Amino acid sequence: MAMIGCQTENVSSVKWDTGVPGEKMQTMYERVDMRNKSARDAVFKKYDGWKLIYISEYTTGNKLGTDGAVCFERVIK
Repeated sequence: MAMIGCQTENVSSVKWDTGVPGEKMQTMYERVDMRNKSARDAVFKKYDGWKLIYISEYTTGNKLGTDGAVCFERVIK
């Protein structure tokens, strides 16, 4: 008999309000593997010059490492 257990997740997030109307902004979302520094660095380098407006991390005791989600925005030119 196999036993499957659930464990509560740990979620933390932060959002910053930009004060700029949505129709004037371009927003991009990316998943980030918080365990992999080179993957993290690649995502943040891709959005160099953008403003980080949201970051969230998710993990449980049943999972190795932490997954993340980040959102960036910039003014449409």
